[in-house]
Amino acid sequence: MLKRSVIYACATASALAVGAMPAAAQQPPDPPSVAEASVALDHAQEALGVEGAPSEPSGGVESAPDATVALNGLAAALPELRGGERRRARGLLARPTDGAADQFGDGYQAGAPVASVESPHFCVFWVNDPASADAPNLADANGNGRPDYVEAILAIAEFSYSIEVAPGAMGWAPPKPDVGGCGANPGAHADIYLKQLGDKGFFGYESPDPGQGRDRSQYGYVVLDNDYAPSEYGVFLDPLDPAEVTFAHEFNHLLQQNYDSFQDVWMFESTAVWTEEQVYPEINDYINYVPSFASGAKTPITDRKASKGLRIYGSGVWNHWLSSRLGVGVIRRAWEVSDVARPADYSLAAYDRAIRDAGGKGFEREFIRFVAATAEWRAGHGSFPDATAYPDVERDGTLRRGQRKRFELDHTGYRLLKVKSGGRSIELKVDAERGVRAGIALVARDGDELAGSVTEKSKYLPTGGRASVTLSKPGSFERITAVVVNADGRVKGFRNTDWVYAKDNQRFTARLTR
Repeated sequence: MLKRSVIYACATASALAVGAMPAAAQQPPDPPSVAEASVALDHAQEALGVEGAPSEPSGGVESAPDATVALNGLAAALPELRGGERRRARGLLARPTDGAADQFGDGYQAGAPVASVESPHFCVFWVNDPASADAPNLADANGNGRPDYVEAILAIAEFSYSIEVAPGAMGWAPPKPDVGGCGANPGAHADIYLKQLGDKGFFGYESPDPGQGRDRSQYGYVVLDNDYAPSEYGVFLDPLDPAEVTFAHEFNHLLQQNYDSFQDVWMFESTAVWTEEQVYPEINDYINYVPSFASGAKTPITDRKASKGLRIYGSGVWNHWLSSRLGVGVIRRAWEVSDVARPADYSLAAYDRAIRDAGGKGFEREFIRFVAATAEWRAGHGSFPDATAYPDVERDGTLRRGQRKRFELDHTGYRLLKVKSGGRSIELKVDAERGVRAGIALVARDGDELAGSVTEKSKYLPTGGRASVTLSKPGSFERITAVVVNADGRVKGFRNTDWVYAKDNQRFTARLTR
């Protein structure tokens, strides 16, 4: 955790539109090229702090890649690597207990005594030597042979399982069984490894095991820090808070891998951050990432590089809004249909189908509603959790009566414009480029920014063109915002490491009249 940005897969397609529904799962996407596989190896070495990693991130990544996404990207790229690169990749993907296979020191020290203990759904491994930097605190207050910290991790894991997997809660499918583990039934437990991570700058990670080929459904394991020392992670209200929220996040990645390991990076992270709040709503770690979303409204929600890779974590607010409207099951449903949406493995197509299955009107219309809600989310518009702790979404200028503003928006990008109140009524008129699926709104707040009442007038433009919305008695409101959104998520294909979006750089003209 902290967190994803690398290659997941390459795919090619034509006439790819959000909303189509095939009857059966499609073939896995094409594998990455040899050059892309080498980039994935560079990212994984960098994420794990391996000596010999490139001094600058390759492939145009703007910040150091997260260990989870880097290792998942490397697992997808492994079949395309050869010789020394393949050996290095297998070493990086080795579990901490894999001994000689761990060539780079990111696992346990060779010969270290490793202990393990199981619970109903998990197996925890740790170094049982107080002299080892990887060992947890080995204090055992009840003398049962299980260090107190290990027992705490097992309790955290089982609690997360009870929320994320158990029927009646989030209801996700359990992790795909692996081929090892501990106890009388190896493979029946999800494996957790405790290791010193604080010096590498991340809280934990999930990784698939190598050798699973091009299967969409994959198994893996989770690595957590061995103590979450305040000197490395800062001070939390409860010293176990970072372990709790990290495991909820990384365990959700393990569940995601069982559904579709080729899904878009932003959907992996947006979902996992949303899950943190479902499991541990009192910790609110996700709020740290909301500013990265609020400060970049014009940036596509799918952009994994925005805000130095942090905006995809802030985009968890989309899942908060969507689940409050259609139920928590709609997020799981998006993963369930990921491999049968058109195109497969494409996040917005998966959301579109899940939304329709839940009784909504499809991705574009729901996204327009979401965008309008963000204009006054601090006042409770949209039922976002913890909304009073959110920053205002950035306004991008002022729209005055008689003034025209011309601008372009990429897919899922939007602009919020300040509107001066006064007069009997105001009308927002927008001319959107022909063919783009777009939306407009006037959002007005009466009263306090944290508790005022909100009035919204919105309209969906299914094929672009001209449209308008009108607001009466604008002088009675404390704040009015004009909203223009390019909600079009259609794609034309896949190139290099990202989708080719059909409706980027779409032209809009907005003006305000009486």
